[in-house]
Amino acid sequence: MLQRNLPSASPAAVTKARPVRAGWPAIRVLTAGAVLLALFSVPIFSTVLPPLFDYPNHLARFWVLATGGDAFYAVHWAPLPNLAGDLIVPLLARVVPLDLAGKLFLVMIFALIVGGAASLNRVVHGGWRLWPLLTVAFLYNRQFLWGFVNYLFGLGLAVCGAALWLWLEPARIWLRLIASALVALLCFFSHIAAFGLYALIILGLEMQPAMADLRSRRWTALGRRAVLFAAQFLIPAAIILGSWRSVAAGGIGYAGWWRKPDLLFSVFDNYSRPFDIACFALLLILFGVLAGRRRLQIAPRLVPALVLVFAAYLLLPSQLLSGSGLDHRIPVALFALLVAAAAPRFPSRRMAVMIGTAAAVVLLARLSVIESVWLDADRVYTADLAGIDALPVGTKLAVAYPGEAVNATAIPEVHLPILAVSRRDAFVPTLFAYPAQQPIALKPPYDRLAAAATPFELWSAFVTGDADARERASAGLAQYDAIVFIGRAPFAVPAQRCLRPLTVRPTFQIFGLSHGGGCP
Repeated sequence: MLQRNLPSASPAAVTKARPVRAGWPAIRVLTAGAVLLALFSVPIFSTVLPPLFDYPNHLARFWVLATGGDAFYAVHWAPLPNLAGDLIVPLLARVVPLDLAGKLFLVMIFALIVGGAASLNRVVHGGWRLWPLLTVAFLYNRQFLWGFVNYLFGLGLAVCGAALWLWLEPARIWLRLIASALVALLCFFSHIAAFGLYALIILGLEMQPAMADLRSRRWTALGRRAVLFAAQFLIPAAIILGSWRSVAAGGIGYAGWWRKPDLLFSVFDNYSRPFDIACFALLLILFGVLAGRRRLQIAPRLVPALVLVFAAYLLLPSQLLSGSGLDHRIPVALFALLVAAAAPRFPSRRMAVMIGTAAAVVLLARLSVIESVWLDADRVYTADLAGIDALPVGTKLAVAYPGEAVNATAIPEVHLPILAVSRRDAFVPTLFAYPAQQPIALKPPYDRLAAAATPFELWSAFVTGDADARERASAGLAQYDAIVFIGRAPFAVPAQRCLRPLTVRPTFQIFGLSHGGGCP
């Protein structure tokens, strides 16, 4: 049985200690966690659109799913390992507006990660602590700002599932099997990377007791443990094997190994590089000092899981088959698991309060930076969306941007035009509709229309003046009504007879397309 590790105390100290009401630690952690979640959700609700790179694309897809498709897009449900938001947001959109449903989904991600870390810490250390609430520091990580929301939702489920796995250890085997199989399925349908993390964490949790069974030659207990571990993954494994051909496309590619340390920093990397580095350094110093003074107690049961996750981070490529950025996703999971596994023992209550206060000040400062940037993004998005809303209903909107635009930026606009799908019932060719990743598809002939006018080629044709690209793009543009140009930096589209300016902003410009008379 797991027991809480408490520092030794003299009888006199115990006698003088003030009695603590049963359940008070849980109430304190729950209250503090709710306050922190509310504070860190403020930027989400203070903006018309959270400035997450892929988020507009997800939101438009959720609208297609909620409405059952339209003249341009069809819904094709399949057992895909990337469906967290696709299943949840359209259901929420039946009772609240789609924009609010999407924001509530983002808050769910925060709640799962923080709540999962607190629950796992409570199970492995035997008591509720404020310490695991430190995971709020990792919520606005680089993966979140890229908009990888399905993975982060699955990560939260994986951490919660690890806590449930340990909590149900004394329960009947059938109850544990049903619960763990359900968690494995939820992680799988949330995101394939989250499913892999869950499997690694559970494997790590089972290594210590399995070795004890092996040394004691308890073969029956060891066999039961192995069967229970494997059985929860049977259904996801069968789905993966059945759809292998659809996900096996692509190859294996490693980025430079020098990138690995930088990826660890991604848990803090958002808008102010010097400030983010300073915060990351403070976190490492805190862990280093506690570890150096032997005050950072790590739950032994979680040590193998931490080792396995860290090994996966070192060994995983950036590109594996149809998946990309695999190693990029690990650091936030590693740090959340590390915080959940730890139970620091501070020299005194006064020291604990001082460190907690300093952490709160740093967290609030980070939150202020985030809120400031998001409010700036709100002003940009409000003006851009006004241009989208001025388009006629049913518009076929081509999209053009350069290759460097597909990169992290404080106010990403690359996927903003896709919101015309939900706001103007428009056709936008860049909506994510990959058969192995999303449950929607472009209807014919719009699938061919999307392939005939790609963003990079259109940018080369109209902005950089590539004559060959202009010739290739002309035929595809003949069926579009308008085109939107997006750049990372301010740009100018050369005046052309075929383009009628509708909305011209420094980095976001919409033009109507004229046809005939030498135009496509």
